[in-house]
Amino acid sequence: MTVERPDDDPVVVGANWYRFSTGEHILNPHVMSVSFVWIVSGTGEIIANGRPFTVEQQHILRLPWRHRVEYRASTRTPFHIGTLHIVPRHDRGVSVIPRVAFQPGDPLLADPTRHGDAAKFRPGLASMRNAAARRITEFGTIAIERLGEGGFEEEYFRALGRLVLAENAAWSDDHAHDAALPGSLELMMTFIRHHIAEPLTVARVAEAARCSETTAQRLFTRHLGEPMQAWIRQLRLREAATLLRTTGLRVSEVARLVGYEDPLYFSRAFRRAFGVAPSRFASSTLRP
Repeated sequence: MTVERPDDDPVVVGANWYRFSTGEHILNPHVMSVSFVWIVSGTGEIIANGRPFTVEQQHILRLPWRHRVEYRASTRTPFHIGTLHIVPRHDRGVSVIPRVAFQPGDPLLADPTRHGDAAKFRPGLASMRNAAARRITEFGTIAIERLGEGGFEEEYFRALGRLVLAENAAWSDDHAHDAALPGSLELMMTFIRHHIAEPLTVARVAEAARCSETTAQRLFTRHLGEPMQAWIRQLRLREAATLLRTTGLRVSEVARLVGYEDPLYFSRAFRRAFGVAPSRFASSTLRP
């Protein structure tokens, strides 16, 4: 029995990591996708259709269908980003080309099989505390890993596109990142950063702020959107990414510096997070 399908549905057509150099500026004048950009580390400014967004680690930016975007990296702490590109509606009867059009003259800009409505996807800024936005970055990481394996299974990326747009329906802009974090949480975050190479239990981190383990976990979940150990794990991997790109250290040395005693376990965790093995990470030259 043949299952009836709609004439068109969403599909992921691109996803990648990109680490900016100091002060780097990139302009993509005609991006024919709905894009989600998340900041892995660093800071900078992203200007979407003339609207500026100052972004930093833990931010996720949504960019509308057929947008103009400028990336301006900080001159001190240039950002490292992940990007996910979706065509909201792609004709079912035509094979998907897994590529994003972003420059004048690209024939995909006039592709009649790709459709979208900019009014449905206005620019928006959220943080990892927004559950829907956070899950979109997780789907983005999966897309980067699958594309990095060299194949494009159209049905898989159509299904992934549907999942992303389902989460997008629950998106809400988050302005809470502008508010000051509780002092106890700031103390614990600072303690973690200063002791990142050491074993860190909830009890040890909580002691740094003179609070209970229950209170510590509540502060991380409420203000940062994830439990303490998950936040520590993400911080370690982000620090590792910076070291791999900015030093000549071996993978095993980087692993120890960010608190992983087992280099093999570190490599597996890094690949799950970034879609590539740590040994290959520094050679990435993809554009956002």
